[in-house]
Amino acid sequence: MKQTGRSTAFLDVLRWGATAMVVMLHVVSGVTAILSAEMTSGQRAVYYTIKALMTAGVPVFLMISGALLLNPEKQIPVRKILTHYVRRILLALLIFGTVFAVIELYVTERNFSPAIIGKGFLNTLSGKSWAHMWYLYELVGLYLATPLLRTVIRYGEKQLLQYSLILGFLFSSFIPFIEQLSGFNLGFTFPFSGIYLFYYVSGYYFLKYGRTNPRLTAAAAILTVGVLTVDMAFLKLFRVSYDSPLIVLLAVSLFLTAAKSGVRVSWMSRHRELCFGIYLLHPVFLNLFYKFLGITPLAFGYGGIFLFWAAAFLLSCLGSWIMQRIPFLKKYVV
Repeated sequence: MKQTGRSTAFLDVLRWGATAMVVMLHVVSGVTAILSAEMTSGQRAVYYTIKALMTAGVPVFLMISGALLLNPEKQIPVRKILTHYVRRILLALLIFGTVFAVIELYVTERNFSPAIIGKGFLNTLSGKSWAHMWYLYELVGLYLATPLLRTVIRYGEKQLLQYSLILGFLFSSFIPFIEQLSGFNLGFTFPFSGIYLFYYVSGYYFLKYGRTNPRLTAAAAILTVGVLTVDMAFLKLFRVSYDSPLIVLLAVSLFLTAAKSGVRVSWMSRHRELCFGIYLLHPVFLNLFYKFLGITPLAFGYGGIFLFWAAAFLLSCLGSWIMQRIPFLKKYVV
């Protein structure tokens, strides 16, 4: 979707920032997932702290999507939702998900045959591709719900939207957080809870109604980063995930701070289409480094984290640029 002018150019800055965060998230999580037992206490503290901070990347992605697609002033008919947005994500999921699933099967079975392609396709349909593809499954559901959400937003009142977001936050983030801390589970449920839905709708809400002082939101982001850093490095009191109130606060603070930054259309706006390809491709290079070449950032000290991030990000950017030159992929997928 085209974005021009001052009001939404910040979304492109956020998009690139969130892309960089997700790549960094997978750089460190790839190490903690397979080599945690071999890491020193200092390495674990650094890696898990970075992992916690980078978790806000996906929520920011969801807020960007909600800000763009839920605005009732934009003419986005159901047909376009289905034939453009849903189709694009489904094709990306089925094409790339199948390729990734086939690679994983080949690595496991050490054998390639035509049958393995069919098995990889079925694995993708059942959600058994590479881990980062979960986001595309989630997007399909959110896009399918978008026409309904747009109708509610168009004919509802601001107070109704606020009420829905408050309930969504309470049941999707705050109550699970309190349950995790206390060990006591409440029996009450809210049928429309879901942290991804919350982020999606809040993107539109904060774009339209966010009037917060950017100094306050920047301070909130810095404070949240500080709390997460201290906790992950020393205290380990909180479970950090997408539904954590700290991640909610960090993602919302970053969004609101960027919204008031006054950013105009820039290189990031002109090349925003590269971000999706980077998201799709970066695990290819991380798997190449970690599983096939057998090298990880641990071999290069703490600076190895940024070395591997830069390598994965730049190679994925190049791969995404190449995909933009392939007519079918450019028109229907990326």
